[in-house]
Amino acid sequence: MKNILVVISGMPATGKTRFSEWLSCEKSIPLLSLDEVWENSGTSDIPFAQYWTLCEDMMNASGALIIEFGFDNKIKPAIKDLIKRHNYKTINVHFDTSFEIAHRRFNDRRLYDMGGSKPQITLEQYMKIAERDKKFRFGECVIWVDTTDFATVSYGDITDQIHQCAMRLESSA
Repeated sequence: MKNILVVISGMPATGKTRFSEWLSCEKSIPLLSLDEVWENSGTSDIPFAQYWTLCEDMMNASGALIIEFGFDNKIKPAIKDLIKRHNYKTINVHFDTSFEIAHRRFNDRRLYDMGGSKPQITLEQYMKIAERDKKFRFGECVIWVDTTDFATVSYGDITDQIHQCAMRLESSA
């Protein structure tokens, strides 16, 4: 996939990171995760400027790229600017479920994956965090993934849909 930007979006705890890492390994496509940039930055503020600089550097290599985060609609102008300057086509894979299910998973992750180091939050607090992420959609091709039951999510099917979108986008260029 040449000059294809795969944007993985969705609320926290919907499976974005796990799928992004799998897709990156499976298809040998570079992955730029804002969470990883944030963790490596050593700051409590999200380093958007650093993220977009890294994204720009990777796009200069003129290949496929996966970016992953709980993007909101305020981010769209930055993405539009990048894809226009680098002549990229965009596929958005959006992971979604109900606020209630994602909230439970979010708190489970904070309890188990983070060794109980993060306090539990209420559904209302979660909804304030996640509401902006739930509404995000971007690109010429949007693939919606229902993660209500992770057992029914097929990475192979999602990958096939990405491939089909990429073929359509490349043939329309």
